[in-house]
Amino acid sequence: MKKFKFGELFKKATTSTGRPSRASTQIRRSYNEDVIAPSFAPEEDHGAPNASSFPCYEFLTNAGILDDFFTLVNRAGLATYVGDERGQYYRLTKIFVESFKFHNTEYEPTVAFKIYDIPVTMKLEEFCCALGIAPVGTARRIDDNPRDLLELYRGITGDDCRTIQRGKIRNIQLPAIKYFAYYIGTSILGRENTSNISSYHLAFLNVALTGETPYHLGSLIARRLSSRGPIFGGTIALRILTHLDIPLDSNDVPLTPRKLDMAAMKSHRFVTTDSTIDNMVYRMLFADGNEKEIPLPQPGLFNIDRQSWSLTKEVVEEHMKIQEFHQQHDSENAEPSYDYTVTYPDVSSSTYMEPGRSSSYYEDTTSWGPWE
Repeated sequence: MKKFKFGELFKKATTSTGRPSRASTQIRRSYNEDVIAPSFAPEEDHGAPNASSFPCYEFLTNAGILDDFFTLVNRAGLATYVGDERGQYYRLTKIFVESFKFHNTEYEPTVAFKIYDIPVTMKLEEFCCALGIAPVGTARRIDDNPRDLLELYRGITGDDCRTIQRGKIRNIQLPAIKYFAYYIGTSILGRENTSNISSYHLAFLNVALTGETPYHLGSLIARRLSSRGPIFGGTIALRILTHLDIPLDSNDVPLTPRKLDMAAMKSHRFVTTDSTIDNMVYRMLFADGNEKEIPLPQPGLFNIDRQSWSLTKEVVEEHMKIQEFHQQHDSENAEPSYDYTVTYPDVSSSTYMEPGRSSSYYEDTTSWGPWE
């Protein structure tokens, strides 16, 4: 039997993760330690904090995915968090994230950090309460290439399982799910590299799509905050500060807010470069690498409540053909417009009005603006 010194068994049950000293090394492996296909490219750690991104409701509304996005938000239990769009601050974010540590003990996991110069240790359950996230699911580290999350990835990407390609957010087919993944990456997990998808993303997507909570979302956030990499987490830091009733430093500098708006989504290749807020064209990627451009909105095609969360090219092409046929048929059967304005020489023009029609019939109706 292997011999242990007194206390060793208890030490082994405790894991603590924290950010390494920024002066210790300039080149380290990728901070995303749970990426589906890990990348070992060197990455520098920059000391300036970055603002987390907020959803752009004008973009979501005009793309026709606002309702689906909020369905995912509510299922994941993130409604309170997503609704918090207060300002983020330089020193608060930087000190909070750089000092953050996660102690994942078996019976009582805790997090430790600083709010300005105030050291704080709190239970993981209280940390979740401050963020508005349910403290349920296992807090154990996610295994490499977990089967359930890999199956979910293939299910939302049209069976993208090529070994030569790392998992990509861009391969997600339904636009509401893809937008939600970008939001998770930039606002909650705080990743600068928003192209690769990780098991952390997929754990959030699993809850949002299925309602099941096998993974402790609060522990995933804590692991991400304690890992190396660019500094994000301004909204998290502010919610913790508010929860602890600590006053904001009046001299702290606000970070420039960011939104997942048209410009941001063009950079993610979510829509075509010539898309406008009133004329969006979605870029849908298939597992074989082919891409199809599809005008938005498409409520009959892109719906998270459908049986499958991905589509084949044949299904998409058939849908577009049927839609084109109906549009052409409707235009051919449309009643011709008649101009009843009669002009006489040297006489002011007059307009014929059909019997029973009030003058307001010919006025422009008030259009509905996008909901903010």
